[in-house]
Amino acid sequence: MPRYVKVAAAQLGAIPEGTTRKQMVDRMLLLMERAVAERVEIVAYPELALTPYFPKRIRDDADQFFEDAMPSPVTQPLFDKAREARIAFHLGYAEKAGAKRYNTAIFVDEDGRIFEKYRKTHLPGTKKVDGHAMVYEPYFFEYGDTGFRVYDAKKAKVGVHICQDRRYPEAYRALGLQGAEIIINGYNTPLYPLALDHNELVLRAGAYENSLFVIGVAKAGKEDGVEFIAGSCIIDPLGQVIAKAQTNEDELITARIDLDAMLPVRKRWNFFARRHPEHYGLVTAPRQHSE
Repeated sequence: MPRYVKVAAAQLGAIPEGTTRKQMVDRMLLLMERAVAERVEIVAYPELALTPYFPKRIRDDADQFFEDAMPSPVTQPLFDKAREARIAFHLGYAEKAGAKRYNTAIFVDEDGRIFEKYRKTHLPGTKKVDGHAMVYEPYFFEYGDTGFRVYDAKKAKVGVHICQDRRYPEAYRALGLQGAEIIINGYNTPLYPLALDHNELVLRAGAYENSLFVIGVAKAGKEDGVEFIAGSCIIDPLGQVIAKAQTNEDELITARIDLDAMLPVRKRWNFFARRHPEHYGLVTAPRQHSE
């Protein structure tokens, strides 16, 4: 019997320096209202959705972009609206945890329950300018300490990873093995010649190789001189794109998916049962190379 759930990626356009949290929450509420009108049940916002993507350059004033608590007074209306409308949502933000800082995402269920936060595992870029890095996340954030989590929400089992994590097949597999039916990845990716191709390649591969749905939700547009790739998309368990953003601005894309459509795909390919982890020791061996 089909298990339908309507999902959405709430792509955000540029967030220029000086944009307030309230302005961002207002923009996000507009997208949520559209989701309500379209009877969406799960909506995903991008990585670092409340602020500019400040790691695009090294700076010493970044503390202004971090949240001490979630929800905060300024974000509370988003949580209230979602609970009132019975919509589950994903939110990426910069987290202050005592002396440590993380690139974090939370998943909030339709009844307002906030599941355990996920902290980004794979941080792109370097701590200093090296002539190659386009971003500098290790300068601002600690490496995540949560591991990969699957949340048993009311409408689906939802896994979360963030941006650069999507380029690592291990991140999808860790979530797939825990029973994820949907994986959400929010990203802020600067434009380069093959950026959109690479983005779609890894999202589609992760969906196909784990026989599940993937929601990729982007920052878009030109922000303080840096162009972001957009390309938000929803992907089915065969790796096919079933919805895709058409703009570089705030945009909501939706798809009504059948979670039970994964069952024949998993029976056919049976990727999880046919693994041979006894031969995969190199995958989990300590790193041999510097960052």
